[in-house]
Amino acid sequence: MILFRLLLASAAFLATVHASPPVPLPMDGPGWHQAGPGSFQVKGGVATATGGMGLYWFEKAYTNFSLTLEFKVSEATQNSGVFIRFPDPGNNPRVAIDQGYEIQIAGTAGDKKSTGAVYALQAPTASPLKINAWNRYQIIAAHEKIAVLLNGQLINLFVTAPGRGDQSGHIGLQNHDPASSVQFRNLQIQELGKDYTLLEVLPETGVPRYQLVKYWSLRKPAAGVMLPKRGGGLRQGGKDWYRVADHGPAFSTTFSDWFQEVERPNSALKSLALSYSSIPTRQALFNMETLGHVSATDAGTALHGTAWAGGHGPINQFLNRDSYLFTNQSGPAWADQDGSFKDHRKIRGFGNLSEGNFQGYTRTGNTVILDYQIHDTKIHDLILDHPSGLNRFLEVAPHSKRLIHRLADLSSYPDFQIKLLGRNATIVRKEGSHFLHLEPSDRPTYLSLLYTRDGTGTPLPPSRLSRLPEKFYQPISQETFQVDVKPGEGNEAYLADIIPLPPLRSASPYESSVRTSDLDFFSDGDRALVTTWDGDIWSLSGLKDMKTVTWRRYATGIFEPLGIKIVADVAYVSARDGIWILKDLNRDGEADRFEVFNNEVLITPNFHEFQFGLERDQEGFFYTAKASPVLPGGRGFDQILPHHGTVQKISPDGQTLTVVATGLRAPGGIGVGPNGEITTGENEGTWQPCCKINFHEPSEGVSFFGTEDVRHGVKSAFSEPLAYLPMSVDNSGGQQLWVPEDNQLGIEAGELLHLSYGQSAIYHVLKEKTQSGRYQGGVARLPVNLSSSAMRATFDPRGHLFVTGFRGWQTNAAKEAGIQRIRRNDGVPKPMPSALSVTGKGVDLTFDQALDEELATDPGSFSAERWQYVRSRQYGSGHFSVDHPDPEALRQATEKESKGHRVHDPVQVLSATLSEDGRTISLALANHKPTQQLKLEYDLETTDGQELIGVIHSTIHQIGGR
Repeated sequence: MILFRLLLASAAFLATVHASPPVPLPMDGPGWHQAGPGSFQVKGGVATATGGMGLYWFEKAYTNFSLTLEFKVSEATQNSGVFIRFPDPGNNPRVAIDQGYEIQIAGTAGDKKSTGAVYALQAPTASPLKINAWNRYQIIAAHEKIAVLLNGQLINLFVTAPGRGDQSGHIGLQNHDPASSVQFRNLQIQELGKDYTLLEVLPETGVPRYQLVKYWSLRKPAAGVMLPKRGGGLRQGGKDWYRVADHGPAFSTTFSDWFQEVERPNSALKSLALSYSSIPTRQALFNMETLGHVSATDAGTALHGTAWAGGHGPINQFLNRDSYLFTNQSGPAWADQDGSFKDHRKIRGFGNLSEGNFQGYTRTGNTVILDYQIHDTKIHDLILDHPSGLNRFLEVAPHSKRLIHRLADLSSYPDFQIKLLGRNATIVRKEGSHFLHLEPSDRPTYLSLLYTRDGTGTPLPPSRLSRLPEKFYQPISQETFQVDVKPGEGNEAYLADIIPLPPLRSASPYESSVRTSDLDFFSDGDRALVTTWDGDIWSLSGLKDMKTVTWRRYATGIFEPLGIKIVADVAYVSARDGIWILKDLNRDGEADRFEVFNNEVLITPNFHEFQFGLERDQEGFFYTAKASPVLPGGRGFDQILPHHGTVQKISPDGQTLTVVATGLRAPGGIGVGPNGEITTGENEGTWQPCCKINFHEPSEGVSFFGTEDVRHGVKSAFSEPLAYLPMSVDNSGGQQLWVPEDNQLGIEAGELLHLSYGQSAIYHVLKEKTQSGRYQGGVARLPVNLSSSAMRATFDPRGHLFVTGFRGWQTNAAKEAGIQRIRRNDGVPKPMPSALSVTGKGVDLTFDQALDEELATDPGSFSAERWQYVRSRQYGSGHFSVDHPDPEALRQATEKESKGHRVHDPVQVLSATLSEDGRTISLALANHKPTQQLKLEYDLETTDGQELIGVIHSTIHQIGGR
């Protein structure tokens, strides 16, 4: 888009002219001149080159423009070109060659002198030239950059030399030689605002962002950068897809950077990497906690983190070690009321400033406008590319006191300067640092700051950055992808209809992956949004018919989003840096406004502190769960902050975050029940003997789920889970989901489902509340094969279950990601029971179908065993005897890892009794007692001979009275 750039004139701000509409340039019309020998013969709107070498040029000079034309060559050997940005040549065609730039037409060799090349200076990345057919050139000039598209493909992006064709000039066509009768037609030129960068004008000229992505993936195909080794030092990395993937103009993650040649892992815990140039390695780093630009570099970033390189420990890096336009020391970027930059946060270096807060950003085409508040003063902040460096724009709301802002402390450029354009502000240099002093003002202040590498250049005119009209919110991901749903087939009780993914990686216009992590529906039931671990949010439509489904990227650049909830058709997304609201301001199918709902959660650079899930209760409160920062290898913990290992409750207005449970290690997902019940998964590890399902009720106060390092002072006793789950059942938990009314699964409303990311499985949780008020129960697996892991699920408005997940580590997922609709296969009985209850003698199993009496009453149809675990500081736990406890083995399990210890107690089934309705079996178990793990297998049939074979893993806290 082109911003509403404002000029200072007579104490008023006036809007500059937007891009003009394209204007035809008839080649037999006025204004054309021939320089040198030969000519162009124009007939029927087609100009044919004859003779040469000459130049057919237009007398008007242009500054920023988009020139489109069509040309035809009858043979690959024919030669011509389009000249731009040259001074008045008179009768000398060499002026255009020597002082301007030629976009060559000459074969498909792909070198510096072939079609698409900036002649003799830069080769194209591709040569999609058609012989003896019309080809379309689009040549865009904006300041010092020239973009060349041939037949719709961006094949060259060239940076001009200072003083040569970098400002304005003429356009012309070459008649090269008598044998090159190249033809031209349909010349049009669109004048662009003289102050706008190439990145801004690309959408205005019809060039989608993905063209830049594909171009740079070919121009600089991301040779592997150096990666940190676990023991220190660096190793050579490979060429990976994520090094060229498009994360949009603002990419949120944690970056380390360098200051005074020392790496800073905490410099930008909640940061936005701002891609402010059409050259992707030109990036700036903004800290959303300290409210300042940390640094800017032309070397880009390196994604070493878990979501990308897969490492357990390395941090994503902002590559400003050797080349940086500027960098700032750590800490608040705005002075307090006393003019001090002292860090007043409760935990120094972590969390939001008490005197300010980040509120979000608005995406306007390929650029983003940040907004935040400091000392009750609203700030809008934008950075753009500039031939001399970086241009920053500020809009400051009226304020009654002086504001002081740290701009820069160091630069790798000896002649670095910051130039200012605007009123009520000055730049003060002190001890080598640059500070902006903003004087009190009763009206908005508009400033333009040029961070210049060598002291040259002039700041662009200031801009109004707030309250922009809808027309400025131009999309960057208009591409849509239709896929045909693959219906599930087979004889299982449940079938999975698979929604194929959109194109991935090199086949994707964004060079990205689509590792789906959560989904939720809009109210119409036909559309949904899908989050991905990669930071993209995709929209899906066509979900009612489930025949052809359309994908479109809705947003990008989110920090590892693992939860989404759509409320009143507005998307709330849970990411590692907080909860965001994504808004489509102009209703074009793509998010324009990225608004902070709540960002109080404290984070560190640790690779493991994921923010799992996003759920909402009947009163409108939101819930999410944060993992603990385990050390590389999974044993022990890194620096602990107050939100690590907790379930967080966020008020409906987003203003308050409270902790309702602690002691989590890696919950994987959460669930919220109809009465405010909260469930979480859990992963085996330190203080966690195995995976399990935690259960919390609001009346319990703040629950403690077992990981002592993240108890956070909670005095509650350890809350035993609803169910322990051995690794064969769940080695990495996902979400829990309560079954609604009118669901299509054939499961009673109010029942609970548990998803296993590790085992790619969906379980029916057979829960019951004991006489003492505790929950206990077991899990029975739904017989359904998933294309990937089961991480998140939701019911659409019609009661259909949709499940999604991806493959990271610790999962048996068949594919990297997948989305399925799970539906009941009518006529095939469910093999798992619908209820489990503990009696005084054993357990009762209830099925939906009447059972064959002979098998149901035969104790030989069942087998059972039980065991217990040890919760200790060790990683996980072995299996220990319940009937014959081994005190020494139990003691040793607290001192060293015991996962190799496997002692199960066989449990005799004494009898089996079938109820009158033929659906409930009462089993009497020998030596019946509470146990952390009871495994019960059964082999039954329905009355019509259909097999019911399955296994239940349950936990018994209390024996029933019957």
